[in-house]
Amino acid sequence: MNLNQRIASYGRKLSKTERLLVEEMQARYPQGLLESATALAKKVGTSPSTVVRLLAKLGYESYAQAQMEARSEVTARLASPGERADAVGADNPTARACLNNALLHDLHNLKETFASIDAAAFESAVRLLTQRKARVHVLGFRQAAPLASHVALYLNMCLPAVKPMAAAGPLSLEDQLLWIDEADVLLAFTFRRYSVATAGAVKYFRQRGGKVVLITDSASAPAAASAHHVLVARSSSASPFDSYTAAFSVCNALLAAVAQRRKQALGDALERGEGLWDAQWIRSPGAE
Repeated sequence: MNLNQRIASYGRKLSKTERLLVEEMQARYPQGLLESATALAKKVGTSPSTVVRLLAKLGYESYAQAQMEARSEVTARLASPGERADAVGADNPTARACLNNALLHDLHNLKETFASIDAAAFESAVRLLTQRKARVHVLGFRQAAPLASHVALYLNMCLPAVKPMAAAGPLSLEDQLLWIDEADVLLAFTFRRYSVATAGAVKYFRQRGGKVVLITDSASAPAAASAHHVLVARSSSASPFDSYTAAFSVCNALLAAVAQRRKQALGDALERGEGLWDAQWIRSPGAE
């Protein structure tokens, strides 16, 4: 619920000063809330404590929470880090404020993501990834690449046919798509600014009869139109760069569910893996 929704649902009478504050905040929302409480209060000739009390009446736990919401609204409307840098840096936060703001945003992202995630889509995604003879491909470019790498690493311990899809290497993305058919499942990641290549791969998988699970930050992402199941993770941040904490958490939940369904196979794979890792990569030759 944003500021305007909170004001509309507030059923009690506001004082004259509070009404002036409401008008000021609505006229310049969300940018106006990026200012300090002192600056906002000065515009209508009142005190910062009055601003804080009004926001508490509207259901905010603190002025910081209201500012976090405003930053989320601002950054959601701006596509590039360059555009967002000016917006989120307007109040010149200290290093400690940046630390606190990052925690507030990530807590908010986690709460909102798990409160609104499509549980049916999540369960269907787990079934697709663990279906017999499925060939699972994992795709994510640029900012989505760390998520794709993280998931591919651990899915490979649970499933026998996991194939990370990469932009660089001996095979182009088009070459990696040559043999896609009904047995293939794509787990794709894309975040604003959305990858055209990822959207194209998702569309091609669907055309070839493959199934697609998409993890993204918006149900309106271009690739979402061709995906069978979409899991949305909020990515608002107090910096010019989006936060992927909630997306990583959704991935961790997905990995846990896959591991549960593949318990015996995972145990066997980990036992084989321990022998490989100990013998060849962890201990130096001759070490006890």
